[in-house]
Amino acid sequence: MTEHRSFWQRLVAWWQKRHAPAAPALTIQDGVWLEQRDQGHYRLGLSSDALEQIGDISFADLPIMTDDQLAAGDDILEVESDKAVENFKTPYAGTVTKVNQDLVADPATINHNQQAANWILELQVA
Repeated sequence: MTEHRSFWQRLVAWWQKRHAPAAPALTIQDGVWLEQRDQGHYRLGLSSDALEQIGDISFADLPIMTDDQLAAGDDILEVESDKAVENFKTPYAGTVTKVNQDLVADPATINHNQQAANWILELQVA
């Protein structure tokens, strides 16, 4: 049985599909995911693959603060688990505009492996 929709219902469905907001594209580089928020503004976090390889994180050191200037390759997070100690680096140079205070307060929150919630910082690149 086919569904009969009016011209207006089909037009509205087509319009909504064409104008739906696109999901932000994530780029993963050396265990760090990057999500472009707007022009020159990125959110960085740990990728799911990196978290799986490291295991449960018992300690995290976030050595950066808002307004810090970072060069490409600077450390943004050091994590320690029963498997390894890893340093994660920023792929871009820029100014830190925001730091995930929940991660600073309780580093174990990163173990939940919810990639969107596991962001570390936001960076404004030059």
